[in-house]
Amino acid sequence: MALNDIDIDFMEGIACAALAAKMHAECFSPAWDEASCASAMTIPGTVFQLMSLGDEPVAFALYRCLSGEAELLSLGVLPEYQHRGYAGILLDHGIERLVASAVHLLFLDVGVENLWAQQLYRSRGFIEIGRRKDYYTHGAGLEDAITMKRVL
Repeated sequence: MALNDIDIDFMEGIACAALAAKMHAECFSPAWDEASCASAMTIPGTVFQLMSLGDEPVAFALYRCLSGEAELLSLGVLPEYQHRGYAGILLDHGIERLVASAVHLLFLDVGVENLWAQQLYRSRGFIEIGRRKDYYTHGAGLEDAITMKRVL
């Protein structure tokens, strides 16, 4: 992967809802539909982060910022690009932007079975602060979430 080939953009507003929904559907099941993404994007402080290689979308993140704190609502890497370090690069850029925006705490939830994501977040300084029982619904049933935070 050549870092100079990576483009990372931050967007606000509902114009990015269709792309956000398309990418979410490729990464997660059940996925957020376009209406859900559009609704999320209308809430002040919500930012869509897009990573591309050339013209090809590779990964995304969705953040909500309010009063010096932020929540990482979703982060996904398209299946054909997973396990190549893109999630870490995307998260690092997102954190840089949050710090520049005077955010000092970042929260997230991650599935207890999502060991890859847990490893990524721990490697970036996130710590577990709680659990949410049956937080995620998957085809296989319910999954608890680990709530994590990082001081920025």
